[in-house]
Amino acid sequence: MSTAPTTESALPAPARAKTPTKAPNDREGFRQAMSWLHTWAGLVLGWLLFAIFLTGTLSFFRNELNLWTHPELHGLPTTAAGTETNTAEKALAALHRKVPDVTQWIMHLPDERDPAVNVLWRGSGNGRFETLRMNPQTGEPVDIRQSMGGDFFYRFHFELRTAQKGRWTLEGRWVVGVATLLMFMALLTGVVTHRRIFKDFFTFRPGKGGQRAWLDAHNVSGVLVLPFYLMITFSGLMIFHSMYLPSGIATAYAGADGKVDSNTYFADLQGDQPERRARREPGAKVEPLPLIPVATILTAAQKHWDGGRIGSIQARRDAKGKPVVEVTRHEGDRLQYRPPRLLFDATTAQPVGELNPTSAAVTTYGVLYGLHMARFASPGLRWALFGFGLLGCLMIATGMVLWSVKRSAQAQRKVAAQATPAPQRLPLGERLVAGLNIGTLAGLPLACAVFLAANRLLPLELPQRADTELACFFATWGLALVWGLLCPRRLGWTAVLGLAAAAWALLPVLNALTTSAHLGATLPAGDWTWAALDLAFLAAGAVLGAVAWHLHRRSPAPATPAKRAARTHAAAPQAPPHRQRTPCPTRPRKSLQEPEAMSAFLFCFAAWLAMALGMDKHHEDALGREASPARLRHLRSAGWVILLASLWLATRTPAGVPASLGVTAWAVALSVAAVAATAALTWLPQRAAPLGAASLAAGLLAYLSGL
Repeated sequence: MSTAPTTESALPAPARAKTPTKAPNDREGFRQAMSWLHTWAGLVLGWLLFAIFLTGTLSFFRNELNLWTHPELHGLPTTAAGTETNTAEKALAALHRKVPDVTQWIMHLPDERDPAVNVLWRGSGNGRFETLRMNPQTGEPVDIRQSMGGDFFYRFHFELRTAQKGRWTLEGRWVVGVATLLMFMALLTGVVTHRRIFKDFFTFRPGKGGQRAWLDAHNVSGVLVLPFYLMITFSGLMIFHSMYLPSGIATAYAGADGKVDSNTYFADLQGDQPERRARREPGAKVEPLPLIPVATILTAAQKHWDGGRIGSIQARRDAKGKPVVEVTRHEGDRLQYRPPRLLFDATTAQPVGELNPTSAAVTTYGVLYGLHMARFASPGLRWALFGFGLLGCLMIATGMVLWSVKRSAQAQRKVAAQATPAPQRLPLGERLVAGLNIGTLAGLPLACAVFLAANRLLPLELPQRADTELACFFATWGLALVWGLLCPRRLGWTAVLGLAAAAWALLPVLNALTTSAHLGATLPAGDWTWAALDLAFLAAGAVLGAVAWHLHRRSPAPATPAKRAARTHAAAPQAPPHRQRTPCPTRPRKSLQEPEAMSAFLFCFAAWLAMALGMDKHHEDALGREASPARLRHLRSAGWVILLASLWLATRTPAGVPASLGVTAWAVALSVAAVAATAALTWLPQRAAPLGAASLAAGLLAYLSGL
């Protein structure tokens, strides 16, 4: 990512020559150092960061992508509330019929995101887990195609997975950790470098074009949801703290033999007892599990949690060979990762303990983990986080492109000053960066679409089918990189983006031709879990197609200094904005956070608009007149009052809903509202004041309706 230019670099060449040289000081030296660090921290691994961020963003819909890539699961009956016990009994009986000597199993019950019963099992104490998908009504296995599906994006996000069974996973996690640390540094240094971060908070000027437009896009996408970026990068580092920072664990959990007692550490982290987590020796014989009275156990767990949802059930033998059952509450009921778990004796069905660590360190770690994974999020909240992830991709992409645009502008100024003919070829370094930009920023979305298309086109009986899908992904990405290096100009961008747009738009068509889980069937049935992805694919194709068309129509001729001066004069603010007003263009299952999130968004939107109108620039653009300092101060104060009131209301969650979920929904709404406010001030400035008033009134109505 490129750094925000200093005041000097933002001026034209003649103005810079007349600017008096300032004496160096410590503050300017520190800012320049941070600018250098920001540029290179983003540039060195910027392409890898884009890949990590994009696949991580897609991982918010990991379950939905798993369903789309396994269309055989379409049409499974929906599990009604209160039938979990019957579903678990049928699935367990079917498992024992298929694997009589099972020694360990983990059963994930169906929910609104996955209609199937997912069972992981193994027949030996140290063997690899096998997977079964079962019909929730009959318990019989469902034969599905071999595919990693959404799990590939999830695994690539943190370990750069290149094969179904995983290769170089440890090395991949280290590489991702280094890249994440560099992004964290780039975020912090970007805040220091951006001189006008508060004054330009809502400023986006796409009409100016060139370096200014790219810089505004980089700043807006980086600043508006900055808390999300800081949270997602820091929590990503903390998830693998035991690998990145092992010295503290080695000191606090030193065993008698001098080795790290990692078993005790992870037992403390999960609120468990070390003897229940002790690992068996390789080759140790494990007795098969008996048939467990799962109905009695689940009934007791639901009673203990006052009707709380059951997420998963695990049966295993402890270190002493005694069969135990671990019941985990559904992850959507709490913000913290690792929801409470109950332990039962597998033979008597009697409770033997509860795992719910409450120490400050473990709770902090669980909250960071939970925020990163976002398994608590309702559909609306998940789409908002998905949008934040796309903004993060935009931030990285605009930073990488800005570096090239800035270097190109510097080269043009040098050519103009020396009155020499412009070079026909870019320097090697710039060609390399431009080619990698095309191959990654445009090629990676194309590769993701090809990966999903391969899921439908490859023969079902193909050996190593999942690895072949991954081969299609990496082959497409590699070809895009080669094309970008061979054609690092506008044609390179247009060709790859056009192919990516076509690939994403054709996915729903391909799905309709090869399966019954298409829009023609899912939309009339109101099956939004399946239909939403096809609609999202069409939207992705439309956006990428619009970008490709814009690049195709745009004139490739570079602007001369005279043209730049004329454009600057034309873009200068004109006198009094008496603009002609243009007319404004004209329930799925309710989740726990939706009423609070809706009212929080409306309040935050009104608060942001009030703060923006309290800034002289935005006030004049919106109302066509200057305002007194007192009026601006009152508007900003009103914005802060509304913002604090919305936070207070967010903590007043309904009974049974933790206040942490309400505050989290408010934090997400805060960033969404900031993006919406910036868009309103950019394209509808004269409607900002009435939009703010209407949003405040609607927020009150939304909150009262949720009481």
